[in-house]
Amino acid sequence: MIKKFRKVPLIILIMEALLRRIHPNHPSKAQIEEELRFRKAGYRGELSLDYHMSQLPQNEHFILHDLRLPLWNNTFFQIDSLLLSRRYFTNYEVKNHSGTLTFEEQQMLQTYEGRTESYPNPITQAENQQYHLENLISKNLDIVLPGTSFVVVTNPSSIVKFDPQYEQIASQKVIRVGAIRQNSELFWKKHQEHLISYTDLQKISQLLIKLDTPLKPDILQEFRVDKCDIHPGVYCDKCKCLSMLRGYGTWKCKRCGFTDKMAHVQALNDYLLLIGNTITNSQLRFFLQINSITVATQLLGSLNLSFEGTFKDRKYHLSLEALKK
Repeated sequence: MIKKFRKVPLIILIMEALLRRIHPNHPSKAQIEEELRFRKAGYRGELSLDYHMSQLPQNEHFILHDLRLPLWNNTFFQIDSLLLSRRYFTNYEVKNHSGTLTFEEQQMLQTYEGRTESYPNPITQAENQQYHLENLISKNLDIVLPGTSFVVVTNPSSIVKFDPQYEQIASQKVIRVGAIRQNSELFWKKHQEHLISYTDLQKISQLLIKLDTPLKPDILQEFRVDKCDIHPGVYCDKCKCLSMLRGYGTWKCKRCGFTDKMAHVQALNDYLLLIGNTITNSQLRFFLQINSITVATQLLGSLNLSFEGTFKDRKYHLSLEALKK
């Protein structure tokens, strides 16, 4: 049973919104595009893992994707995917890198298109996550549930190699995504005894979902983008420009003629991701590039957003969930 589904990472949504609204010649544009490609590749790898994990027996496992859990002093540890059972838990760390991946005791080397880059050893990373999760469950629920961890290589074209001195360990910890079902079945057969009750399993799942703290990255600061660099306007999905104008109850692109009654919702999503989670009538008019207070009021009212304040100083609360409705 999938207890927590994976969502598109917030950092991807923010970077996509940013690229829609900065000048094509902005000095950080190429860097943002490169980081976005990297993040999307990682997300595709995680979705590949999700597909294979969804084929596991649903009545025997709880599955939770994309957890960010607290350690201490405002520090956290991340789990790509977690398999919970009454017998054990399994932590999966996803790697979707291209090229040749060489696992050494202190690092993972990626060789691709003539370049070699070094990354922290993901086996150690996954084992640390396993250790922290065991402690978190024990500390909060006084439940001892043993765990294990694996690094899952999801890129089908990548080549996996092991340093000879590290191969005995690494070959047991690094698996291909297609082996998830077989790997889980073997582990299930090795651990026949139920160590906790179904009620305890539910408690663990509920605790992890409660403690999950999604990262809210400051992308503008990271890529040196000032808020004044963010262009207002309503985006046309057809010609990919901020070129939609309001008229006769809809939005129409002044360049290609495309119409969309709900184009302002995407603009408000961009505002939420890049500017803030509250908006006033005047801020809406500036960001959507409309003049009419009445039209702005109608647009805000049609979204059934929660708000605070009187009519003159009213602030509307934005959220990704509310803007999906």
